[in-house]
Amino acid sequence: MHIEPIDEIKAIVGRLSAIQKARGISNGQLLRDYPDIGSAKTWTHRLLPLLAGEALEGNVERALVRLKRVAAVLDGGSPDEEYYGWDQEANGGKGDGMGFAGEMMARLKKLEQQTNDRRILVCLAPNGCGKSAFARWAVAQDRANRCYVRMRPTWRNRSVHICTGIARALGLTTQSTNPAEVEQAVIEGLSAQPKTLFVDQAHEGGVQLMHELRAFVDETPSRFVYLAYDTAFKRVQTASTDALIEAQAFLGRCLKPCFDLYRNGILNEDVNFYLRKRGGLSVSQAESVTAKILPALQGHTNLRLLDDAIQAAEAAIE
Repeated sequence: MHIEPIDEIKAIVGRLSAIQKARGISNGQLLRDYPDIGSAKTWTHRLLPLLAGEALEGNVERALVRLKRVAAVLDGGSPDEEYYGWDQEANGGKGDGMGFAGEMMARLKKLEQQTNDRRILVCLAPNGCGKSAFARWAVAQDRANRCYVRMRPTWRNRSVHICTGIARALGLTTQSTNPAEVEQAVIEGLSAQPKTLFVDQAHEGGVQLMHELRAFVDETPSRFVYLAYDTAFKRVQTASTDALIEAQAFLGRCLKPCFDLYRNGILNEDVNFYLRKRGGLSVSQAESVTAKILPALQGHTNLRLLDDAIQAAEAAIE
């Protein structure tokens, strides 16, 4: 059955309105929970009036794209599925999605099939290429077998902080402040129920995180995805002679080669795809714009800068 775009929009707005009333939350809280709604003005002056039979002002297709992302979250999915959730096998290996995500999906599949001691996937890329978003999306697809932890600067080279953070990510409760006891609890958890653990901002863990992950590979059947900035990773490697030795031992447990295709920033195909999906541009328009803005994006936070620009343009239109 064909459903008109405006009817899809009304249905999603109706669900959001019911949620707001049931939870008794303000417009501000609703927008914080579901940022793809847009601004407070969009919600109160453009979307809510639809429920009273008024017409929608502005671009219907663009509004539907954003609200579908909200609906995906309401249905228990991930807001990033529009960019990462394509099925390549069902489309002859030519699924439409972010190039970065496609590269990571292929490597993640290989990682999760590993039976030897090379069970760490290293991904090195600067801010704004999609590391964190992909990790959250991948975990959302298989929460029973994957989990996510983000390193903090205050955890650097502190075994008890690193292992406590990982323990929490695994759903374990530990009150101990003894590094050996917390590490053992993590080892037992990763052995009892093997996981693929995504470690975001991994460079913040310093060389101690490399040591811990190497130990976890040696003592458990679990797998690990190490997500870091290329430059910060190199600083960890070369901090001292001992650090260099530990880094070499760590790399011995990693899939080869380390994934650093995006070490200089986002690529043409990712920007092109993002402009089509997020910005609503045609193929030819996206190609033209990508050629002009790619160098600027690579020098300034990559897709984050592009998304900021799109949001600012949408706000100006509203």
